[in-house]
Amino acid sequence: MISNIANTAVSRRQALAGLGIASIAATLAACGGSGNSGKTTITYLSWETEEVARPLIDAFEDANPDIAIDFSYSAPTAGYFQTLQTRIAGNQQPTVHRINPETKEKLIGEGLVADLTDEPFMGTIADANLRAYEDDGKIYGASFGAWAAGVVYNRALLAQAGADDVPQTWDEFLDLCRQLKGAGVTPYRESVQDIPSMFQAFLGASYDLAGDERGEKKIFTGESTFAAEWPEPMKQWYRLYEEGIVGAESVSLTGTQLKEDFIAGNLAMFITGPWDLADIAASGLNWGISPMPAAPGGEPFATGAPDPGFAISASAQGEELEAAKKFITFLASQEGLRLANEHIGTLVNTSDFTVEVAPEYQGLYDDYLKTSKIYLPMNYWDHASDALQLEGIALCQQLVQGQITVEQVAAGMDTKLASL
Repeated sequence: MISNIANTAVSRRQALAGLGIASIAATLAACGGSGNSGKTTITYLSWETEEVARPLIDAFEDANPDIAIDFSYSAPTAGYFQTLQTRIAGNQQPTVHRINPETKEKLIGEGLVADLTDEPFMGTIADANLRAYEDDGKIYGASFGAWAAGVVYNRALLAQAGADDVPQTWDEFLDLCRQLKGAGVTPYRESVQDIPSMFQAFLGASYDLAGDERGEKKIFTGESTFAAEWPEPMKQWYRLYEEGIVGAESVSLTGTQLKEDFIAGNLAMFITGPWDLADIAASGLNWGISPMPAAPGGEPFATGAPDPGFAISASAQGEELEAAKKFITFLASQEGLRLANEHIGTLVNTSDFTVEVAPEYQGLYDDYLKTSKIYLPMNYWDHASDALQLEGIALCQQLVQGQITVEQVAAGMDTKLASL
């Protein structure tokens, strides 16, 4: 079911890349409470349009005739959270709304969202999703899906180097790239308009193998630094440049350019996720997708992140609070998850539900997305993640252009964090 992959709401990556398409469409709504012919009304600020979200709303209201949902919409990502901020400032915080890595610091830190830790609907949520919205042992967002990116490859081009798929180790991957280059094939390209995905996966794999669920959170509690966490995995990724497999053109390349080069048959491998797979499938290429190979001492891993969570206003009380919990309980139910997958494209990763995905994506879905073997650094940055991400991109761009060293990248991140 390629459409499920193509339309997935994939948290910050897709929202930033492809969903910032509409201006604020919602008007301010009253807070939830009684009314509507004796029903309990809850307000819900969605970042799916009403056309997309309506099947879930209708199904919930049909099953709960004593509850009405006052629906409003704002487009992700910046517009949505500006709308949410405006409502909070006007004492009209929606009963239910979204929480994501960029906003959790404010929403949790200022006591604006309710503790959901012990709610029954949290019981099937994947470990990565629980960690994403956790603070001091409590969880404030219910997230039921995720995305995972991997190395997409052209089987026909890999065959020119005698390979069937992407190797499982980094050394073998680099060897394959050299063989492809020797055969006149462009082996691999990437964009450094984001913090490089291969590096992110190496970092996540190192934490996973160590049983370290906190990851880069330790940097933000003063227990570690970027200088301690980043250099080793970054040095492995940087071998792509030291060994001449890719060059400084990565600074200007976009994800769209990489996809187009791949579809045209001019590129053997690149990293992408669900947002590109429908186009690749429609191209007629014989293709596959694999996890990132294992760096020395590591394991294969994927770049990825949980979807934004559903949060409940901390000011909701009584019948309004119970109605909000019923709504999220419905979203976590088999029917709710089915409708979310069908109409929103959610790649559900709860323990009790599995969605149909394209055959090529099945391994990544089963072995990485569903098992929380995904990592995105920004999900673990508890302060100023947007500013730090921009700094990380700028520093990585300087690195691949030969202007600074790996150690200077990490030191620069520490300097930036100290200034925020």
